[in-house]
Amino acid sequence: MPFPGYLNRFHPPVDASVLVDATPWLADPLFWPAFLLSVGGSYTAALAFDLDPADVEVYAEEMHQHNSWPVISLDLSQGHRMHILFRNYEGDSGWDYLLQQAGSDEVITAAALEGGFHGPALSWPELVRTAGQPNPKHSQAERLLLLLPAVGDAATPPGANQVIAAAVTAVGGQCRQKDVAGELLAASNRFWGYCDWTEQKGLPVCLGHHSPRHLEAPADRLAVLAEAFGGALLDEQAAKSGGDGCWG
Repeated sequence: MPFPGYLNRFHPPVDASVLVDATPWLADPLFWPAFLLSVGGSYTAALAFDLDPADVEVYAEEMHQHNSWPVISLDLSQGHRMHILFRNYEGDSGWDYLLQQAGSDEVITAAALEGGFHGPALSWPELVRTAGQPNPKHSQAERLLLLLPAVGDAATPPGANQVIAAAVTAVGGQCRQKDVAGELLAASNRFWGYCDWTEQKGLPVCLGHHSPRHLEAPADRLAVLAEAFGGALLDEQAAKSGGDGCWG
């Protein structure tokens, strides 16, 4: 942070002072149900965390104040970073997944939920692989749940529900974790539809019309996104099993 090129796209441009590092919020018991509700589309999340839905809704509203744009940043492969930004711009609010290339201040909008609809950013195998990268700042469960709203994949395996439910448990979910997982997967399909993935010149491409990784996307963009999410198109074990479910 900040992202001058991104902030200057707005009319009028947005001052970088509105950006707030929201990483410490992940330790707040209300954060995860609020995030899974507002970004992930889970209406059961408050109950799963044994919290009052009214308190969760108030917390979610506080996350969307126009004078404050929370940002959560994740380290990805090869020095790239993903910034999950609450785009609290009046009249054009939503959530952006901004890929910051290693060694650069410029960002690529990998996904945009609401407003300028854009995505998906990554496939299910890439999510499992990226979440599983060793990282002292965020647990595997945190990484998986934070990136999940940007996933769209028609080939998501049957075991995905179990993997997501385990991640919900790891961040504090106490009951109905599978219900929450089902809602999160349904929201993904609602955002992007059933997007297929294939390969073009050794790089993953998405057949969804709104993805930044579509068939006619610039080769350099496809390459940097593939590198950030771990390289190869498919991790066969992750694709078949949905991951090992160990999301501590």
